[in-house]
Amino acid sequence: MVKKIGILLCILALCGGMVFAGGEQEAGQAGSEKEITLNLWHIHGWETRRVPLENALKRFEAANPGVKVIPSHYENDPYKTKLKTVSGQDFPDVFHSWGGGWLKSFVDAGLVADITEASKSWADEVSPEALAFNTYYDKVYGSPYIISGTYLYYNKEIFQKYGLEFPKTYDELMDVCETLKNNGIIPFALGNKSKWPGAQHFVHLSMRLGGLDIFQRALDGDVKFTDPAFIKAGQMLQDMVDKEYFPAGVNGINYDTGGSRMMFYTEKTAMILQTSGFLSNCKAENPDFYKTKLGVGMYPEIEGAPGNSTDILSGENAFSVSASCEHKDIAAKLVGFLSTDEQYQKDLVAGGTLGSRLGLETEEPLLKTAMIILDNATYMQNYVDQTLNPELAEKHKDTVQALFGKTMTPREAAEEMQKVYEATK
Repeated sequence: MVKKIGILLCILALCGGMVFAGGEQEAGQAGSEKEITLNLWHIHGWETRRVPLENALKRFEAANPGVKVIPSHYENDPYKTKLKTVSGQDFPDVFHSWGGGWLKSFVDAGLVADITEASKSWADEVSPEALAFNTYYDKVYGSPYIISGTYLYYNKEIFQKYGLEFPKTYDELMDVCETLKNNGIIPFALGNKSKWPGAQHFVHLSMRLGGLDIFQRALDGDVKFTDPAFIKAGQMLQDMVDKEYFPAGVNGINYDTGGSRMMFYTEKTAMILQTSGFLSNCKAENPDFYKTKLGVGMYPEIEGAPGNSTDILSGENAFSVSASCEHKDIAAKLVGFLSTDEQYQKDLVAGGTLGSRLGLETEEPLLKTAMIILDNATYMQNYVDQTLNPELAEKHKDTVQALFGKTMTPREAAEEMQKVYEATK
């Protein structure tokens, strides 16, 4: 679906992994006397994602007699906490993952099964960029089923009312914000209680100021997290806070439970910076708004800075098989099914979600625009809280939240990041 510059595609290993055929009869096939149960944990509570998943699991069960898949839903951040603390037999057989440094920490801890051999039957059917986010040491540890980008969404009706054009530069964005504020409209909706939504603002500013791969260079030690680009990004962020371009008390507003989205739908705000998951949220929660008022574009460039508006913050959703799963072969078959099942992937697209299966198409204007932006992206930066190791990722979110709360200066935030980086590298 997507082709990119700047992404290192990992080569699939030709050995190891799991085998479906040959030897003993495959678990769950007709003739097996014992029913196999697989526990699957996911974060999709919204109907536009939950229902397609549940229907896909039913189709998988029908095609594999004797197999029962039990899905369990968790809210995003509680899920991350639960997965870090659960152990032994309580660890799910199949679990939602994001790739990058987040999944790598589980791989390095020996908690994830290698599905390289199994992936050979479906690897060429999914986005290579999404697959690369789940590949470590030339082995595949996750099967991507959703690909995501981050976009600047706006209310077309409000923009038209005040004669505003979608901003192409940061200065134009600031002019838009000032016009909106002067007319009693908060420029940006934001719920930063769970930290990651606000981090998207900081990451975009850092990428525009420091260049497309500034975070990767910092992770590799080529630059420090005290680089001027990071400090300047923090200063610009706090400047927007001081100008009241965000709602008051953003660190107490929960995006996951809809706080900031409701502010956007009720037109108290005119823009929201969010992942492509927002499309499915909006379509399910406020279909009229989705059809008539929602616009989508890219975070603008900063004139004179090296970053481009075509450098996109992105990521994917994948399913991984736990190392403790008793029936790894059938679990690996399940995650491959979810990445490639045509009906499931089409159902995701119909609900406003970008599936990672290659060749997906849509005539729905908003989703089509989102796909085109991904297709034309010159660089894909995996979500930073998933790129960094868990300790550094948490510090990244903590420091950005502190920037929004004005409890830390940009330099203090940068120095905290560098200190944790040096302690964990």
